[in-house]
Amino acid sequence: MIIQISDVVDSETIKSVVSGLDPEHFTDGKVTAGWAAKEVKRNQQLGRNKKAQAATQLLMERLQKHALVQSVMRPKQVARATINRYQQGEYYGTHMDDSLMNGVRTDISFTLGLSSLDDYAGGELVIEDSSGERSWRLGKGELLIYPSHYLHRVEAVSGGERLAMIGWVQSVIKEPGHRELLFDVEQSLKDEFDAHGKSENFDRLTKVFHNLLREWADV
Repeated sequence: MIIQISDVVDSETIKSVVSGLDPEHFTDGKVTAGWAAKEVKRNQQLGRNKKAQAATQLLMERLQKHALVQSVMRPKQVARATINRYQQGEYYGTHMDDSLMNGVRTDISFTLGLSSLDDYAGGELVIEDSSGERSWRLGKGELLIYPSHYLHRVEAVSGGERLAMIGWVQSVIKEPGHRELLFDVEQSLKDEFDAHGKSENFDRLTKVFHNLLREWADV
């Protein structure tokens, strides 16, 4: 399941985060790349310091308060989150995210746009799934959530600057197919309640949802 969600983080929060970033604190993105990914990684990422930690923590708090994001991810713990920067000519070629980060299994990857679409050109996030390749350009506050087992890349930025927060999450629900089923059932459950209140159908959907969650949850 690949889902794009708009307006996940409000503009004022993003403005505050971006204005507080020190351009001098960005370092070569190769530092955290695996041995093969180093060959195709040409970007920058925010160094690990108190300001960087505060920025990513604030953004993560906004994600944790977003009900739809939580329904898609069902997070158990965050493996890692950081802010990266692509300037003109920078890119990240086809690669696979590490299966373990900081000892945490990575089930879900996400990218949160911190730049307006007018601020940069190019820089598409391209994901390869069973249907082929699909690409996204993310604007400010837009979030793309996708399973970590897909090959993906970021095309070269041809102008301006692309800022984003990227992260990896271990989910309570390990199997991507199970996460998608639970998401669909929960959305149907909410639609039924909005349309008919606590109906018999709502009760049946609630039973299905919680028993599936009970069956599949890794807590």
